Amino acid sequence: MHQRNWEIAVIFVLSVLVCLSTGCVLSGPKYNWSENIALSASSGRAGSESLDSPMHDDNINTYGETGPLLLDARDQASLEAADKFSQATLRWVKPQTIQRVVVKTDQYELEFFNIYYQDDEGNWELLKEVKNNISKAYSYVNPKPITTTHLQIRVPNRWDSRRVGGQKRRTVGEGGAPSLSYKKIREIEVYYALPMEAPVPTE
Repeated sequence: MHQRNWEIAVIFVLSVLVCLSTGCVLSGPKYNWSENIALSASSGRAGSESLDSPMHDDNINTYGETGPLLLDARDQASLEAADKFSQATLRWVKPQTIQRVVVKTDQYELEFFNIYYQDDEGNWELLKEVKNNISKAYSYVNPKPITTTHLQIRVPNRWDSRRVGGQKRRTVGEGGAPSLSYKKIREIEVYYALPMEAPVPTE
């Protein structure tokens, strides 16, 4: 019995290796994505005439920075969140359907961050918690589309960095009060899924 299980395991591993070497894709459903709707968003402070950030200008050579987390309320939880996070927020005049978010940064710039969206009642809802990211282009696809007018990248001021020059280092901002640390973001891209084209029947 153990011999049989071992043979099955070997066959499975070999099958995976063959699939990967020949370009097989072991992933979920395929999508036909829209154009980047972040280009039509505003990122200046709400209610002000401040300029939009270059973090959604379709130019990887420019970047913007996260800013202070502005309070929607004065309760204790909101005050604590404002001390712990910085943010970058995209706003649309009309509700947008969103299913894919891409965040492009310099490597190791955003190891930890959260993606939030604002619901119909104005509450911030967590879309994705990202940990130990070392990619220059992090892409998240939500299982189902959401509709919102606000999307926010929220970055903690402190985290335990495990990848800096191959060495583990102390917690960023460790010691005393949390340090105010703004992070560079080169691009935020946002997409929604388009209907897949039906296959053309063959005779």
